[in-house]
Amino acid sequence: MESNGSRWSRLFILLGAGVWLGGFIMLGYGVAPVNFGIAQQWELDGMNPAMPEQPVSYRTIGGELTGTSIVRLNVMESFSLFLIVIGMVLAWNTRSATDRNLIIRTVLVLIAVGAFYYYAVRVGGRLTELRTTVPIDFSVTESAMKSAAHLEFDRLHQTYTRVAGFTMGVLFVLFGLTIFDQSPADKASKTKS
Repeated sequence: MESNGSRWSRLFILLGAGVWLGGFIMLGYGVAPVNFGIAQQWELDGMNPAMPEQPVSYRTIGGELTGTSIVRLNVMESFSLFLIVIGMVLAWNTRSATDRNLIIRTVLVLIAVGAFYYYAVRVGGRLTELRTTVPIDFSVTESAMKSAAHLEFDRLHQTYTRVAGFTMGVLFVLFGLTIFDQSPADKASKTKS
């Protein structure tokens, strides 16, 4: 029989990982492609009131919309991470003996914490700074023609995408290990049957 603490632990971890994964999937499938697609389809252009000297194309508008969504996603990710950490604390407090699954899940959570800090705070912070303070012409697509700030933005964007994708994989593994986890008491009761 699973203890209440173990049930709560599993609930917090699955809820946190599920919301985080859902946010990633929604951003990649529903937000970014729609923002860029509509901006291009409607041939949107205009002026950025915060930076009137910045050339604005559909790429700038789509990026601004998606960047704003990512900032909100980071808030959701922070909450999800908080739930996962609570779940892991409960898991450690309800186990009388450590097991391999719990240790692996703990390592995965530590990796997710580090990766989130890196992509959301370090890389994401610099991306936001570039996007909001440096006039970059995103309509330029040839590397030789891009400004230094534009090249840095592209490099950071690629890093952000890779690390976030890696984190998504870590969360899938954490989710799976949590679903199939059995506490030592559960294992003992199945062995006696």
